[in-house]
Amino acid sequence: MLGTAEWDSPIATNQHYVTRELSHGAKVTFVESLGLRRPKLRRDDVRRMAARARRAFGGRQESPAYRPRPAGTRIVSPLVLPVHRTPTRRINRALLRRATGEWLAGPRPRVLWTFTPVTYGLEESADVVVYHCVDLLATFPGVDGVAVRRGERALASRTTVAIATSTAVQEHLAVGGFPRIELLPNVADVSVFTAASRPASDRRPAVLFSGNLTVHKLDLRLLESVATALRGRGELLLAGPLAAGGGSFDGPLRRLEELGARHLGVLTPAELAEVAGTCAVGLVPYAINDYTRGVSPLKCFEYLSSGLAVLSTGLPAMAELARGNPHVTVSGADDFAARLLELIGPADDTVLTDRMTTAAEHGWQTRGAVLRTLLANELAGRR
Repeated sequence: MLGTAEWDSPIATNQHYVTRELSHGAKVTFVESLGLRRPKLRRDDVRRMAARARRAFGGRQESPAYRPRPAGTRIVSPLVLPVHRTPTRRINRALLRRATGEWLAGPRPRVLWTFTPVTYGLEESADVVVYHCVDLLATFPGVDGVAVRRGERALASRTTVAIATSTAVQEHLAVGGFPRIELLPNVADVSVFTAASRPASDRRPAVLFSGNLTVHKLDLRLLESVATALRGRGELLLAGPLAAGGGSFDGPLRRLEELGARHLGVLTPAELAEVAGTCAVGLVPYAINDYTRGVSPLKCFEYLSSGLAVLSTGLPAMAELARGNPHVTVSGADDFAARLLELIGPADDTVLTDRMTTAAEHGWQTRGAVLRTLLANELAGRR
């Protein structure tokens, strides 16, 4: 499995959960990010590269692991150059093949399940190839769009099945020539959040955003309007790392804190569930741009499974959810804060239970079974 993140990255995404679910029936080699976003000479990027070098040479991890490793799963930290153009391709191909040598020499059938289109030809050694596309990667700031588009062109003719997590991603893959596409929107680890949900009597008028704090994805003016509207009426809580992507979030965070918001830092899923279980509303305050049009926020189901109302900007995936779920509200910037103040009002336990019920079918337990069946069918077809 080729990932786009480190195994111990602060926030779990599809690749971490899919690894966990597929490990129930397969021996999984998880290959950490190949570095699609070109690093810059700044502290966080230098630290990340240094940590990768230590892991690649078998060094110890400086910080405790964020998440457990499923039994039988191997984590590989390839020491490749984070530039994916002609001068480095031959070197990176050799380095990646060396890092994945155990998989390449292992018994068949071999499956390549990739979240990145930059594969350096590993699909040539696989019996089944799954391209799990969760984002419009080429549109994210700093990502090498040329390498992404070239990789997708190469994968289109070799992929057994492509998985799209939103309609926008599905359309993108269809235009790119992928012959078979399964639409499987994002889901969440709902059982963790439902277990920590508190009754209505323990709730407070708190509004939660959980996720990467990045200036490219978040609508900063909208968040400021939310923090301003909540002064004296409630509290805006922000949970997640200050992530790269379009610039530093340090300045925006200071401004939000001046307006009364509180940054909780990076929380484990259990810690986040404890916080969410006492709140009233979960936010998806994303800016609308070429990248976010393809996003399917799994946090929506984390919020619902905690009993929260959900308020989002007009992302296509969220607008589609809102049409079928009365607990999901989509609003424009003009009346976003006003809608929020309506939603933070007290809700009874019946409403909280209904919210959790609507999230129950969007959990990883169900999705894991779907993915394992999909893989088993593809392997059976190849035999």
